[in-house]
Amino acid sequence: MLVSVCMIVRNEEANLERALNSIPASYEKVVVDTGSTDTTVEIAQRLGAKVARFTWVDDFAAARNYSISQAAGQYILIMDADEALDHGIENRIEQFIASDPHSAAAITIITMINDETHKHRMVRFFPNKHAYQFYGIVHEMLYYNGQPAPFQASEMTIYHYGYQEEQYADGSKVHKYVELYNKHLVQNPKDGYMLYQLGKLYYSNKELDKALDAFERCLAVNEPEQLYYPVMLVMLGYSLKEIGQSALAEELLSAVQTEYPQFPDLPFLLGLLAMDTGKVADIESHFLKALAIGDTSKYTSVDGVGSYKAAYNLAVYYEITGGKAKAIQYYRTSAAANYAPARERLNQLALN
Repeated sequence: MLVSVCMIVRNEEANLERALNSIPASYEKVVVDTGSTDTTVEIAQRLGAKVARFTWVDDFAAARNYSISQAAGQYILIMDADEALDHGIENRIEQFIASDPHSAAAITIITMINDETHKHRMVRFFPNKHAYQFYGIVHEMLYYNGQPAPFQASEMTIYHYGYQEEQYADGSKVHKYVELYNKHLVQNPKDGYMLYQLGKLYYSNKELDKALDAFERCLAVNEPEQLYYPVMLVMLGYSLKEIGQSALAEELLSAVQTEYPQFPDLPFLLGLLAMDTGKVADIESHFLKALAIGDTSKYTSVDGVGSYKAAYNLAVYYEITGGKAKAIQYYRTSAAANYAPARERLNQLALN
């Protein structure tokens, strides 16, 4: 058996079938249940998974390590019940193993957050060796022989559905994670990454005051060299924008944008903020800069801010300022990426 797909679950009857059905038939499915009271276990058994039970101890790494101990495959792929594997992942895995059979792999995770597509990378694929273990009670990270696991980039993709609003309708999932974050932060109050994750969770749940508090605490930790940090700055900027503090967000982000020249989300947001604050002369340059950078996989990024969304906003700017020819040019650029608002606007212009 080449690959074991390992997941830890609890009360995931709404998601689990989609996840398991996305796994290639030749792969082992390992499902570790941490105390479900719904039909999660029955679904896993019906769909051919190897089911094991683990008593929940408020520690994701402990549960994750138990799950990989149950795997029989030569390689392990980690996924969650609210995810689905890309249709082409089997070929991508074979290609990765052929090129680098001894390395762990970072996988692109595509997530929907409040109708926006976000992309980031996580180390989710690795050889089945005892040297690989997870650490961290929440947002656990893969280690190799006691150190953060080295990895290679890959073309593998997983789709994550867990931040959709209906997932948090009863508040239980948010409450569970908030408890774990705060438990960790009591012992590690200057863990900037965990403060960022806490703020992101509150932002996704539209609790902006709490999100701002977490992001501002993260800002005070001051880890500008970490990959999460510019993403946190952008989320702080959006949080300020949504409470009517666009000028403050603009001041904050303008001071740091040169530190992250490969991150299109910064100039894109600055373009939006310039629209809010009436700095018309800056709008064009910000969106052009985002386009020049292009979309990125280095940071967690909103899809299209370096391509079709920036092109669309430029087109709107040119249309409003009287540059119809340029507007049509950029609407076409955006529409070529199948962006519906751009197609609709081109159709409207054709009728006028």
